Amino acid sequence: MRKVAILTRDPLLKAFLEQQLSRCEGIEVVDSTVLPDAIVIEHRFLSRTEQEVLQRVADCGSVREAARSIPRSEATLKRELEMIRVKLGVRTTLQAVVWALRHRVIR
Repeated sequence: MRKVAILTRDPLLKAFLEQQLSRCEGIEVVDSTVLPDAIVIEHRFLSRTEQEVLQRVADCGSVREAARSIPRSEATLKRELEMIRVKLGVRTTLQAVVWALRHRVIR
């Protein structure tokens, strides 16, 4: 059984994709927190701002340095990163950055 996670902001799209995938033999739709075999990602699942935040953290190596490089306070950046972690279903900022690198959301 192949596990597939669906990441989208649109609940109707998610329901449609789940319905279509459930018809396929050998495919199980799973939560994104489970290690799936494949992920279906909406084109702009992360906003440009969220992508920029993750890119800055990756480039700068820390939240503090990333906050210094863009016009945001460290507290604001931490709140944005919390929202990103929730959206991606990961626990740490490092996991969020790794996820974004693996899925080519950032470079």
